[in-house]
Amino acid sequence: MKASENEELFTTIAMEECAELIQAISKAKRGKLDADNMAEEIADVLIGIEWLKELYDIDALEVQKWIAYKQNRIAKKLENRG
Repeated sequence: MKASENEELFTTIAMEECAELIQAISKAKRGKLDADNMAEEIADVLIGIEWLKELYDIDALEVQKWIAYKQNRIAKKLENRG
């Protein structure tokens, strides 16, 4: 497979897996949680994320930096609500 074909395939799969996770979350919000399906969809999204990091040469430490920043921002928002 050519690099451009891999990119197209990986990005399409990653987007589809994200959409499936959104559907699982929506069902759970409506009181129809299927925990096994939710775990599967989360796993699929995490696999897709790893592909995207590799495909676009995204450094794992850079991602971790953003995760820490955003978690802190969300925690502050929650504190301000209380």
